[in-house]
Amino acid sequence: MSLSENIRKFRIEKNMTQEQLANLLGVSSQAVSKWETSETYPDGSLLVLLANTLDVSLDRLFGNEKVYKPDVATSMIRLVRREKYENTFELVRNLCWNIEKGLFGSSVGESYESSAPTNNESYILNDYGFTNISNGDAPYFSVFPEPECGWKKTIGDGEDMRKIFECLSSPETMKAVLFIHSKEAYYFFEDAHLARECSIPDEKMPDVLGSLLSLKLIAKFDVDIDGQTVSLYKTFPSHRMIALLLFAKNLKYVGNYSFQADNRSQKPFLI
Repeated sequence: MSLSENIRKFRIEKNMTQEQLANLLGVSSQAVSKWETSETYPDGSLLVLLANTLDVSLDRLFGNEKVYKPDVATSMIRLVRREKYENTFELVRNLCWNIEKGLFGSSVGESYESSAPTNNESYILNDYGFTNISNGDAPYFSVFPEPECGWKKTIGDGEDMRKIFECLSSPETMKAVLFIHSKEAYYFFEDAHLARECSIPDEKMPDVLGSLLSLKLIAKFDVDIDGQTVSLYKTFPSHRMIALLLFAKNLKYVGNYSFQADNRSQKPFLI
């Protein structure tokens, strides 16, 4: 589209009249009218202000579809930095949704607000990796670029991962894990307190504490109090554990998908 067509298009999208736009720019409504009919063009000194007023970049204003990675990266950083801090994670996730649209092959010309996620999930899978998006009450966005050799080198024989799942397979340990993550970081407790709060039988406590230590969710400290050695445990709640639990919950998802593309060949995940 031409500059004149874009000025009109973006003005209408902003629900502005020609007079309102003119007042913001300090020009006459007749000047804006002439811009939109290609009779005249905005003065060069007004272009940045015009683009900012219409909430578009100069590239979009002029219909330049050429995209350069450094410019995109700089724009994304500036966009996130100017957002209210409490809104930044949701902003980033919306930006990620536009990346998902690009991977899927959909139009990416819309602003991120107009592509806000629904409650549907999304994934894209091909020979170069996959994405996985969860919405609803536990939203996240993840992307896994695939190494040329697959993920086998990282996963190995799976024994390290199996030990993690073995720990979490215990109902008592899972109760303790949830208890730890319901407390602030560096919370101290005695084993009797944990047993009482989580209704864990005494005979199960050694295994539970051993599992928590193995998962690095707690550390043990022996403290001398009046000549007696008392064992205290300090908590280290982990965002990685929360991520693991959320991802595990998503394994059983059977709902609808906003974007779903499986273009992977017969290439194994573990080569």
